[in-house]
Amino acid sequence: MVCVGCPESRIDTARVRNFLKENGWSITNELKNADLILFRTCGLTERTAGDSLQIIRKIRAEKRPDAKFIVWGCLPKIDPQALRAEYEGVTFGEREVTILNKILEAKKPIEEITANYEKPVLHFGRSGFLNCIGRILESAEKRFDIGRNSSVFLIKVSTGCLGNCSFCAVRISRGLICSKSIDSILSEFRKGLKMGFQRFGLLGTDLGYYGMDLGQNLVDLLREMMREKGNYKIGLRNVNPYCLNEMFDSLEPIFSSGKIWFLSTAVESGSDRILKLMRRKYTSQDFKKCIKILNERYPNIFLRTQIMVGFPTETEEDFQTSLHFLDKLKFDWVEVYKFSPRIGTDAFKMDGQVPEEIKEARFRQLSLKALMQHPYYKVKNLIESFS
Repeated sequence: MVCVGCPESRIDTARVRNFLKENGWSITNELKNADLILFRTCGLTERTAGDSLQIIRKIRAEKRPDAKFIVWGCLPKIDPQALRAEYEGVTFGEREVTILNKILEAKKPIEEITANYEKPVLHFGRSGFLNCIGRILESAEKRFDIGRNSSVFLIKVSTGCLGNCSFCAVRISRGLICSKSIDSILSEFRKGLKMGFQRFGLLGTDLGYYGMDLGQNLVDLLREMMREKGNYKIGLRNVNPYCLNEMFDSLEPIFSSGKIWFLSTAVESGSDRILKLMRRKYTSQDFKKCIKILNERYPNIFLRTQIMVGFPTETEEDFQTSLHFLDKLKFDWVEVYKFSPRIGTDAFKMDGQVPEEIKEARFRQLSLKALMQHPYYKVKNLIESFS
């Protein structure tokens, strides 16, 4: 079992791992000992797609000739042409994962399998600035004796979203929102409570849209979870700012309960012009309003956000707006990343693509500011477990 990609992809991989074990397979970390190799790819950016293709080449070169090799995940959906240049076997996306029942003649179908942890990813060595950032985090980890945090019980509650962001290829891979029932989630939640877990993390492509395909929403889910007695807290990964703003009044009693320990919400840009081109459906002021209330009233909630640099037509003025956007807002972690044009998205075809050297310079400038302003050394364990 090998994977790269986001936490949702890693929990998907963990589910397949559990499926294999439940059907009598033994798991090995030695490539040459494997009869079956499953690789869960990522295609979110050019870099992660390149990593996936590099791993495929390595597996093909080192696996036994008689070993079965299956490539699945996001890359087959996002960039099938690039994949086919390196691999011609069976492929499928996360939504077609039930195909494994037939391929492996499973006695226990994958529909009956869950996972509440993330499968670790393969890490690639980076050069230059990315290597520098990695060294800073590694040094902080040693200095503060921070190890990988395995005390968070993860529950995947949905996949897909209802957004239509012009830059995002995940929609191509994950599709429209598909939510687990509240009863199913509560069953996993109670399992974690019985096992003694006190911290829980809800995962999905976009938690903000949870339940809207079922006539429910995130607030409904959290209210039901909080009926359970116990000393626990819940983390919320990837609630888009539009939904956060729309549901904020209903979420406030949940925030005030003290039961929420983590909230990730990606602003993407401080420029309203860029947000409109991104089709993000909120303004910078909408976002600021929510975060200021969280900062003032609920300072113990760990807050994380993401900012993209180099979106098509981004001017120096747009960038400066993003650079200073968070000056009066408190975040415990800010992730900065560069726009990556992905085939099939509207942003891929936009005029005004920002040159790579400008994207790189902006990425460095904003990354350094984020590192200097925020206590990264205190949150490395959270990043490892739930970022």
